[in-house]
Amino acid sequence: MFKGGHGALDEYYVPQVANHGVLKYPHRMNLLAFCRSEDLRRRFVKAETTLFKVRYDDDMGKDRDAFLDSRDFNWTSVGPEEQRQYKTEFEAAYPVSKPEPDRPSEKYYKVKWTRVPDLVERRKVFLKGGWAYVPSREQSSIVFQEYETHLERALEITARLLPRLDEDTRLLPILNNLSQGFLAGVSSEWSNALGSTNTDEIRAEMIDDMAKKHFPLCMRTLHESLQRDNHLKHFGRLQYGLFLKVVLGLSVEEAVTFWRKSFSRITDDKFNKEYKYNIRHSYGLEGKRANYPAKSCLQILTGGPSEYGCPYRTFSPENLQAALLSSYSQQGLRSADLPEIMAAVKSSHFHVACTRVFEITHSASVKKGDGVGGGESVTHPNQYAARSIELEKAAKEAMDVE
Repeated sequence: MFKGGHGALDEYYVPQVANHGVLKYPHRMNLLAFCRSEDLRRRFVKAETTLFKVRYDDDMGKDRDAFLDSRDFNWTSVGPEEQRQYKTEFEAAYPVSKPEPDRPSEKYYKVKWTRVPDLVERRKVFLKGGWAYVPSREQSSIVFQEYETHLERALEITARLLPRLDEDTRLLPILNNLSQGFLAGVSSEWSNALGSTNTDEIRAEMIDDMAKKHFPLCMRTLHESLQRDNHLKHFGRLQYGLFLKVVLGLSVEEAVTFWRKSFSRITDDKFNKEYKYNIRHSYGLEGKRANYPAKSCLQILTGGPSEYGCPYRTFSPENLQAALLSSYSQQGLRSADLPEIMAAVKSSHFHVACTRVFEITHSASVKKGDGVGGGESVTHPNQYAARSIELEKAAKEAMDVE
């Protein structure tokens, strides 16, 4: 924890943990609540890092400079001689669209390449001899990575200390309530099915392909409407956006990119004024900063406008059959399968119909009656998509072993 009053950043930076095990951290209860499982730690780190990025971006000028000066980030300033030596490489790696005569010269910082994996992955940094030469404009990557590393370390150390609290009946209920509230009622196995590693990071351009392979009919319908009309009304955006956030772990930055590309018929100014705030709000970055869960099948069936409800309930029999064949024929659904599905729909067993579609389209590894696992029926769109993604990953891993 830094003592210097450098705006919001100081009070939000991850503290060091003292040798005697006391967490010098104003939010130490959060560390205690979210250190107790890998899933909780991963999701907490992702949420806190996102919030730190927002605060970092909002804290400009002298406050940010004072904050950076207050901590040793273990970077090395690149001197004039070394800048001249790699002048050509720097200009190629970090082009400036409109050079200005009075523009101050760019500063560069040298760190081990493992400190900026995001820049390396996107090929946005010059590498030489194991060093990454980071321009000041990309300096935030070092800060964010440092923040995430320290938070992960703090959570791991807290997890090792936690067994000492097992007999404290007053504290554990509070910790349980905090962690359960953070999960917002969504089972962890349905959340961010791809994990949070860099190799699994979902980008906006990947969603269309994933929708065709993994999404249930309700979400495929929303996705196809968005692609066709380049627009969704409020309830549709909310329902689909929360689904993408939770099951795919889509970052707020990629969510903004995805919706901006999808709303291609409007100007940037209109998008920023009328839609960007709502996207950030659904991630808990605006308004009351709540962690909104994705809607369950029951909520979709019973609430909201009918155009964003469950297709098995709201579509006419003819339209439903056409939609099923159009959406899932490439995954093995045939006209001969429709009578069984429509019989379940006619009996108002909509979850049974959706589950049967899942079994048919995943018949390579799922038998009739298996449902989404252990004979369980679909009760949540995230459950459907997460299980589909899980089966695909298992099949790929099996092929790699062979």
